[in-house]
Amino acid sequence: EYKSYLRMLNLFLLIFIIDFGLQIVFGTISIIFRTEKFYDFIGSATFITCALTGALYTTQSQLDLGIRIIQALCICLWAGKLGSFLLYRVIKSGKDSRFDDAKKNPLKLFVYWMLQGCWVYLNMAPTVCLFTSDSKDDIKDVNVVTIIGWIVFLFGLVFETVADYQKTVFRNNPSNKGRFITSGLWSISRHPNYFGEIVLWYGLFISAAPYFTSNWAYFTILCPTATAAQICFLSGIPLLEKSGMAKWGNDPDYAAYVHSTGVLVPWLVCCECTPVPSKDLLVTSENGSSKQKQG
Repeated sequence: EYKSYLRMLNLFLLIFIIDFGLQIVFGTISIIFRTEKFYDFIGSATFITCALTGALYTTQSQLDLGIRIIQALCICLWAGKLGSFLLYRVIKSGKDSRFDDAKKNPLKLFVYWMLQGCWVYLNMAPTVCLFTSDSKDDIKDVNVVTIIGWIVFLFGLVFETVADYQKTVFRNNPSNKGRFITSGLWSISRHPNYFGEIVLWYGLFISAAPYFTSNWAYFTILCPTATAAQICFLSGIPLLEKSGMAKWGNDPDYAAYVHSTGVLVPWLVCCECTPVPSKDLLVTSENGSSKQKQG
């Protein structure tokens, strides 16, 4: 058991060095050239590097190599998709507005890079525990729960990908300039891409859990939970909802959309964590709809 813990600590240390090493190197380049254009791409590349390193880590893990490879490929598939999508978006727009202030402050920009390192490390934790598993013979092969976890992951990945694609198509249509999307998955959730991302990380925790060989490893469920909390209460949904309120807060149609569409979970219209348009605007929206029908 001591050797098992030692191998796990060694891999966690190796992942830490790779993860934060990449953030420090490219963060320094980012500060020197005052650019954020490769920020998300490096984040995705870090996920891929850490996942493949962990899966192929030359320990004496008794877990089937195929399970480790599939788990790593799940992370690579998501990271490759997200990284290429965000790189395309920032190149097309010419900048990432999240970094407008940070680019002027080297310390703040460096903190952004370190936060990305923390994000990668936290989300990798359940999978790292799987990579160093010393499971007994009866559970060293593929487990039903693991398959369920991979299915949950794929559901979240597809949900996120479709939502991103729908919004990209919407934004690329010149007639939609200055408008908000309410079609497709965006008709049942105001942030379906974030919902998909949260689901897929819980899926990877589920797929890893059957192979945990220490009780403390189960606490890594706090890692996808931290990602969900960050999205819901810090830098994800709150920023976008604030931006939406600034643009369309007095628009009756936007008020109707917000009050009839769940902020995150599809069809769940409750649990608002940010300010929303006044319900008084709904009367205006209903009156406008009535006039259009009468006309």
